[in-house]
Formats: sequence, structure tokens, C-alpha cells
Amino acid sequence: CSYHPPSESHPPAKRISQHLGTNGNDFSNGMVHIHGGTVTMPREDWERICAKLQTAEKSLAELKNSISSVSEVPPASAGTTNGYSPGTAGDTPLAAAAPMDGEMSHVRTQGVHTHNEFTGQTVHIGPSSVPALVMALGRGEAQWPGIQDVLGKKSMLPIFGLDNESATYPFVDLWGLPHGSIARANELASALPSDSECLNFFRSYRETAHVVYPAVADVEGIESDLLLFLINRASSHAGTGTTEEQIYGKNLHWIGLLFAILASGCQCSALPRKERELTSQVYICCSFECLRFTNFLSHATLENIQTLLILGNVISNNMNAGVAWSLMGLTVRLSQTLGLHRTCPPSTPLQHKIFRSKIWWALLWQDSLLSISYDRASSTTTIDHTVPLSPHSAPGTRSYVESMYRLCKVGLDIVRERQKPQNSHDALMRITEHRNELQEIMVDAADYLKDSRRCRSMRDQLEHWALYLHISYITSELCRPAISPSTANFDISKTLRKTCIDSLTNTVESFLGLQNMTPFATRSWASIHRGLSAALLLGILGEQTRNERARSLLSNFITVLGDITSNVDPAELAAPVTRSVAALERLLNLQNVRAPARKNSSDTGSGSQSSPTLPTWTAEELNGALGFGDPNLTNSPLLGLDLDSSPYALMESIVWGGNNAKTP
Repeated sequence: CSYHPPSESHPPAKRISQHLGTNGNDFSNGMVHIHGGTVTMPREDWERICAKLQTAEKSLAELKNSISSVSEVPPASAGTTNGYSPGTAGDTPLAAAAPMDGEMSHVRTQGVHTHNEFTGQTVHIGPSSVPALVMALGRGEAQWPGIQDVLGKKSMLPIFGLDNESATYPFVDLWGLPHGSIARANELASALPSDSECLNFFRSYRETAHVVYPAVADVEGIESDLLLFLINRASSHAGTGTTEEQIYGKNLHWIGLLFAILASGCQCSALPRKERELTSQVYICCSFECLRFTNFLSHATLENIQTLLILGNVISNNMNAGVAWSLMGLTVRLSQTLGLHRTCPPSTPLQHKIFRSKIWWALLWQDSLLSISYDRASSTTTIDHTVPLSPHSAPGTRSYVESMYRLCKVGLDIVRERQKPQNSHDALMRITEHRNELQEIMVDAADYLKDSRRCRSMRDQLEHWALYLHISYITSELCRPAISPSTANFDISKTLRKTCIDSLTNTVESFLGLQNMTPFATRSWASIHRGLSAALLLGILGEQTRNERARSLLSNFITVLGDITSNVDPAELAAPVTRSVAALERLLNLQNVRAPARKNSSDTGSGSQSSPTLPTWTAEELNGALGFGDPNLTNSPLLGLDLDSSPYALMESIVWGGNNAKTP
């Protein structure tokens, strides 16, 4: 490309207009000749300039759309501030810009402020989260007597780890000895299990927990160090080998990581439930004691970051994901002090770059699981790395870990975009773009990740079902706003509605598949949360009434959870799990009662209707199924509800308590 260099006598704008007026030059071929003097520009530079112009043009178009969408919003109500109307943001990017009272507007834009049953303190849940939708089913005892028969009297928070009255502080002081003393170091050394138990727990971690979530960057190196550590311990005399800084030749940073691995491996082990939970809890305390020993807040190391990631995962599996969320914020800050959120200098050895990158992406992995589950802003404000891909893999052969890295990035992008006001058209376009990204992840994945019949090992099976679980759930989260009646006029939303329902069904199926491979599926908070959330939404939407596949999967899901809890002391059961199972059973029972009436019209295929409705259930029947059947009840959330509009209308009516409900 050739162009005239700028000069005072020929201002650029005037020069170009004169040139086009006199010579009619065509810029499309990348060549410009102006008044004799020319400068040659490489074609790639010209293309870059054109790309920037296209970006600017797109930005102007988006600005125009935003101005148009603002002009369509009703005048500000009590819930608006500084001229901003929450109707454009809503509880999803696609929420209808309809008039609403100030309190409802606040809920739709800012989320739900519920409270902890034990402390009475406020707990925030994002407006687009599944917990916010399901949690509201347990509220409003005064308004809807009888709902406790379905979900119990307490809130739904405990099932998501945000409210657990039976939980103790995870990092209790086991010994009450002076901090940093040799006496504490000796107690830590004594708390280490025998050689056989160490190896068994480590094997359980490596073959299960690490496969599903690889928080340790070099598990083979840890295994090698562990074998040497056990040899050194065996050769040490009684009362020797321990100092304030080392235990049997390994520093306390490494010892803390070992205890965290043992805690995670114990969760995956075949120990009896009570012994497994108590032993794991002891190792959690020992691991955190090592962190205190090393003053990790001031002197963080890469071992500390990996330790915290494993501890966060183990704590969430103890149904304390809310604590894991808080711990994640600390872990992110410590990681940033080490510069893990930035790329390494060019002089950094390649292996060290890979090591650091694995730790950072393990952090993003856990952050994405928690953020999208609660619809809270991600703790990692920047992602300054490209997804690390092995030089030995290629599209069609990408590994489970590489696929999950890409999936977690999409999940974090979804959460961040939820915070930005968007009109329905733009939001649907973004949904389509992310859906294409998710489809590309599966296209690029190895064959065994796409087809369980291609699996050749237990590890292959674990990775297949784990990826299927997470990508199905993320897809349902992505497409769930398309069920909103405000998008009914968009052709693209019809396809996305079906995708959302099918993805919820796939999530339940993948949980059952993972559970068939390992009992750890029922101990993993991520899998339990995803499976249970999807099952509850399917049941509330009434999908089992028209989809035989969904009905069968929900029935199997209830059976699996029932088998898990059948041998547990009722006093130790997680009440929300039993309430949720009871709700699903009631909905399935209603489906069985109405089965004859649907015999000629039910959908027995594997898919869902593209535009799901609730034509076969009356409001009275749904009131009974959900516990709203009190004859004295005058303000049921279903009264006056148009059941033909959308199952999401039913969901929102239950969640927000109809037009008269007020959020505390």
C-alpha cells in the first residue's frame, strides 16, 4: 500500500477527499497514489489498519444500539439511580424492560440478599444464579403454608455450601501449643500417617481427585519426593529429623502441600464415611498449620498456592463451598504477588513457564466453578494468558485438561458479561458466539472425550464424564436466559431454548455416568451441585411431563441420592438434599397421575420441545405438587399465572413470589 506522508500543506482529511474527488482511487486493492510522493506499506499493516477501522465501525454500531435500547426503557422508577434503568440488565441479560417496583428492580439487577440461619448475617446470591432460583422455593412460609413439605422450613443455602450450621471452622488449632514452636513441628510430624496410608491416600488423590481437578502442577515430582521423604523418615531416629523449618528433610511449604493432598486423597478413599470425613478434616488443619508456620501471607510460595487450591476444593466437597469462595479471593491475591497472572519474561526457562502457567490455570478453573455457580463476579479480574496447549496435541486430539482450560475461560467470560447491561438482541448474539466456542471445544477434543465407547481406561472414563458434566452445565447456564418470554420474538431464541433444556438433561445424565465410575462423584461438590441444580430446574419446569428421557433420568437421579442417604443417620443428613429429592419425587408423582391424559401427546424422544410450555398442568395441580395446596391460601405464586407463556414464567413467579411478594 502506498500513501502520501502527512504534511502541513496537505492535511490528511483534505488530501484524501481531494484525491478521491479527482482520481477516484479504489482503496480495496491496498494501493494509494497521491500527488507524486509515495510511501510503501506492507499489506499486513494495511490489513491491520482496515481491521481497526472495522472495529471502530462495530463500536459505533453497538453504541447506536445501546442508545436505542435506553430510549425503549420506561421512565426511571424508585429502583433506579442516576438515570440508569435496571430493566436493561435484569436478572439475566435478556430480562424484559418492563415496569417494576423499586425492590423488584433491585433484586433483578443486584441479586438476592438472604440471611444465614445461624448468624443472621446477610448472604448475597447473584440474580442469574441457579441457587437464587432454587433457594426462593424455600422462602415465604408465611405466604405459602405447606411449601416446607417440599423443601423444608429452612433456606436452600446449605446445599450450596453457604449456610452450614453443623460445620466447624476448617482450620482449628489441634494442639494449643505456641505457634512456630518445635513442639508444634513435632505434632505435625506425628500426625503424618504410616507409609502405607500415605501411599494409599496419595494414590487415591492421583487417580481420582487429580484427574478431575489437577491442582498440583507436577504430581509426578511430588510422588518422587514423597518416596524419598518416607525413606528419610524411616531412617531417622525417634525424636530426630524435625526442626522449626523442616520435617525429615522437607520444608514446611512442601509438608503443607502433602497434608492437603492427603486430605483430598482421603476424601476419595474407601474408608467408612465417618472415619473418612474426620481424617480428612485433621489433615486440613495440619496443612493450614504448615501455612501458618511459614507465614504464608507475607512469604507466599508456589507450593502455598497449590496447597490453598487443594484445600479450597476439599472444603467445598465438605459442603462448605461458601468458605472455598472466600478462600479463593485470598489465593488469587497471593498468586498475583507471585506474578502468576502475567506472562513470564522471555528469559524464563520453558519448564518453569509451564509450571507457573499450570498453577494459574488451576486457579482459574476453581474460580470459574464457584463464580458461575453463585453468579458472583470472578475474583480473577484479568486473564493475561492464552490457553496453554501442548505442542504434541492438535485439533481433534485435545486433552481433558486443555479442554477444561478453554471451558473455564468461557465460563468466566459469561459471568463477567452478566455484569454489563445489554439489550436482548446483543445478548443473544453473545450467547451464540459463546455457544460456538463451546461446540468448538468439543470438536477439538480427543475422541474418547466425545464418545464413551472410545474410552480405554478408568481415567478416560472419568475425564469423559467430567467434561460432559461441566460443558453441559455451562451450556445450560449460557442459554438459560433464552427461555425468558422477553426473547420470544427472536428466531434464534427458539433454538437456544431447546439447547438449554437438553443441556440440563445432559447434566443429569453425566452426573449419573460419573457416579457409575466412582463414588467420588457423590462426594464432589461440583458434581453434586451441577447435577442437583439441573434436576431441580427440570422438575420445576415440568420437563418430565413431555420428555421420557428427562423423566427416566430424574427417576434414576432420585434413586442414586436415596441410596447415598439410606445408610446415613438422619440426624447427619444434609436437609436440603432430602428436601430436594422430596420435591422431585412429588413432581414425578404428579407426572404419573397425569400420564394417561398425556399418553397421546407426550414427547418420548431424547430431545425437548423447542419452545417448552406447560399445557398439561393446571395451576391447582402445580400448587399441590409444590406444597401450595392449602385451601386457605389466597396468594399462591401461581394465581393468575398464564401457564401457556413459558415455564420460565412459572419459575420467576415461584422465585419472586408473584407480583405481591417482597424480597427481605
